[in-house]
Amino acid sequence: MKPFENVKISTSGMINQLQSERELRVDLPFQFKLDSLIYIGIVDFETWTVSSHHHDHFELCFVAEGKGWFSIDDYLYDVQKGDLFLTKPGQIHQGAVAGEEPYRLYYFGFRLEEMRSLETAFYQLGIHCTADDEKGVVKKLCDLIFQEIGSSNSHAAEMAQGYFMQMLVSILRIYQEKSSTYTQAPITLPTHVKRVLTHLHEHVQYHQNLDELAKSMHISRSHLDREFKKFMGVSLGHYVRGLCIDRAKYWLRESTESVTSIAEKLQFESIHTFSIFFKRFTGVSPRIYRQQLQ
Repeated sequence: MKPFENVKISTSGMINQLQSERELRVDLPFQFKLDSLIYIGIVDFETWTVSSHHHDHFELCFVAEGKGWFSIDDYLYDVQKGDLFLTKPGQIHQGAVAGEEPYRLYYFGFRLEEMRSLETAFYQLGIHCTADDEKGVVKKLCDLIFQEIGSSNSHAAEMAQGYFMQMLVSILRIYQEKSSTYTQAPITLPTHVKRVLTHLHEHVQYHQNLDELAKSMHISRSHLDREFKKFMGVSLGHYVRGLCIDRAKYWLRESTESVTSIAEKLQFESIHTFSIFFKRFTGVSPRIYRQQLQ
């Protein structure tokens, strides 16, 4: 089943809709206007990444499948299935998938100017921007919102808005319950580590000029290596190799590109070098890996 086979959104009156096999995003106006909601979306692919950016509104993300990492301002968070994370207006954030398992992310952009009590409560949430949806309440409400937006039922707008309001209050309660259990602050992520992460995910390739990258940030390569391992838990070289393997597996699974083309995209010197690298970390050659999938 394709990721959005059961998600049908009417295009009547929309100013923007993105729908592909791997992502669905709908901006206002929907076929009806939902107060406070700006956009809703679903991402469904293993190589998802988003570079550093910020909004003038709140954004809520919910991880329905898989795991990854997210940084908000100077803090680093690990996220996995069942986690939700919130960014406030003006907060700089970025993130990416970790590993190669299936990944599915719901996201909502919204404003709360007309609901001051909720807006104040969301602004008052501390630096712990993640929480887990242990009871599955948020996941259920996400699905119901998409179901109503895509339906032709009477008063679907009011029903979807009601679900969204329930979700906002449920999220606040989840965060408030979790706030009493936090024993330490999240990891503070240095600016240069965030810049390296952005660069690596925007330019996935085997040959990375990490010396030049360190030089551009006015730090030594050895210092960059130490800092990266300290905060990400693995060496810089290990992280680069992992990205190459994950991206190669993704293209071998999801595309019809030749092994030679994939090797070139990842900037290997030759298909032979790529094959040796791939087999070293997976146990099989790229061609055998693709054949096994088929």
